[in-house]
Amino acid sequence: MSSLEQADLKKLPVRLVIAANSNSYTVFPALVYMVGLITGLNKDEAIWLLIWALPVAGTLFAAVGPYVFIKKLVENAFATNPGERASARLERILKIPRQMEVGLAIGSVLSILTVTAAPVVRFGKNLWLIPWTLVVVSLLVFLLMIQLRPGWERILRPYALAEFHKNPEAIPQGSGIFWVRQRWYLPYAFGVFVACTIATVTSVLLREGYNNFLHLREQMLGPVTPDQFLSLLDGAVAKMVSDALLPLGLLGSYLLVSAAFSAWQLSRYQTEAAQSVQTTVEALASGEPKLPEWVSTDEIGDLAAATAKAFGRLKAFSASLGESAHALRRSAEQLGLSTSKQTEALTHQATALQETQVTAQEIKQTSALTAQKAEGILQQTEKADQISRAGEAAIQQSLNGLQEIGEQVKEMARQIRNLDQRTRQIASITTTVKDLADQSNMLALNAAIEAVRSGEHGKGFGVVAREIRTLADQSIRATNNVRSILQDISTAIRTTVSMTEKGSEKVESSLIQVREFGNNITELSGIVRDNAASVRQITAAVTQQNTGITQIFQAVNDLSRLMDQTMVQLRTSDEALDLVRNVTDKVAAMSGESRSSTAPRPVARGTSVESN
Repeated sequence: MSSLEQADLKKLPVRLVIAANSNSYTVFPALVYMVGLITGLNKDEAIWLLIWALPVAGTLFAAVGPYVFIKKLVENAFATNPGERASARLERILKIPRQMEVGLAIGSVLSILTVTAAPVVRFGKNLWLIPWTLVVVSLLVFLLMIQLRPGWERILRPYALAEFHKNPEAIPQGSGIFWVRQRWYLPYAFGVFVACTIATVTSVLLREGYNNFLHLREQMLGPVTPDQFLSLLDGAVAKMVSDALLPLGLLGSYLLVSAAFSAWQLSRYQTEAAQSVQTTVEALASGEPKLPEWVSTDEIGDLAAATAKAFGRLKAFSASLGESAHALRRSAEQLGLSTSKQTEALTHQATALQETQVTAQEIKQTSALTAQKAEGILQQTEKADQISRAGEAAIQQSLNGLQEIGEQVKEMARQIRNLDQRTRQIASITTTVKDLADQSNMLALNAAIEAVRSGEHGKGFGVVAREIRTLADQSIRATNNVRSILQDISTAIRTTVSMTEKGSEKVESSLIQVREFGNNITELSGIVRDNAASVRQITAAVTQQNTGITQIFQAVNDLSRLMDQTMVQLRTSDEALDLVRNVTDKVAAMSGESRSSTAPRPVARGTSVESN
């Protein structure tokens, strides 16, 4: 055993102890509650139990004791004993989970005995409470162990599989309570759950009934009439039912959850076992057999062991079948050598002829494609010539149109400038009108003053002066409005003039570019005409070449048909050789051997010289 394996085995007891205490936080409250319920401890007595009795018993029987016990089991199971059976060590490893289940249950019972006896003796309780508590709580512990055993087997499975794969033909065998079989372990698990339920319900009812009996007895110490007795009895029964509901509900829920979890663990264990064996059987059916990744003491473990045994027999059969396949392959290789020698000369000829045919076919296709492309280029060249001529005419029309647009733009600019001058003249007139209105306003003001001086005789003249002043004010306002409008018009005219000048410049620039483009089109048109003449000459030459290549290709096809007839006869014997080799490969694949061919295959296998 290597140093790494020894170090791993040293950690194994710690892992098992941790797994054993993994569910203690769920079971510990229930166990303490049942001890307190059955023994009838009050608050102070329960506190004493938690402080003094539980730590001592827990340290001794839940930490130190289990570690020593599990370490001893592991050392004994993995020990190498000279002269023992091949499967003896594997059998000891497989027994560890069940031995832990029984041994830790006994240790827990001793712990419960200590925890129960301490308060009973100290506080003077009835000694019959000790065996009663021991039985009820022990059943809860055995139910817990059923949940923990699959986890312990999961931790130990890699070690058991490693031992099993060393000697798969050594089938582990055993019997007794440490060799778990599903035919008795599943009824045992169901019986533990039923016994836990009955014991728990009975304990709660007896404890509550006894407490209510003591209470009823105290109330009946004095004289009691029959009616009072019946009333007290009904009250005691009602109180007992009320007091029992909460403990029954809590403990019943705990038992249901615990039983469901146990059933789930067992079903998961069975599912993993079935899937492992199924994977092995599927691998065996697919032609890639492998040892099962499962070993256990139950019936599925027997099935896995039988599968491993079948794997060994299949391996021996595959070896025998492989030898036969090798012999058949050697015969096929000798036949292949003889056929190869016969066909080697014809193969070289067929290959050369095929290459010639392929080359001729490519030349023919290239020549035909060249003729088509040349004809297409000629058509495109003539079309390009027509397009270039139409382009020249269109560009000339565009030049004429742009020149006319330029003249129109210039004329528009001149008209807009004239309009700007007229607008300025109108602005000058409005300035004159405003000055006249200002003078009229001043004269009207003076006339009003003179009318005031004239007294009664100047009243009529004053009215006229006011009207004149009013008209002068309106004239000033209207003049101001007209001036504002004229200023806006003048601004718009200047903007339009600027835009017109820019447009005229762009038209001139466009005219220059179009003239240059027209010159390029004219040069391109000349080049296209020259190319059209050259393409016509090339098309005639390619057409003559295509005719000659067609005659050569026809001669090669006639020679290829003669070679095909010879190759068909050779392929008949070659196909027979392939059939023999395929049968050999299938037999070798069934035996698990890889194909190794030492004879060269015919070079021209599958070569076909087809005529076009």
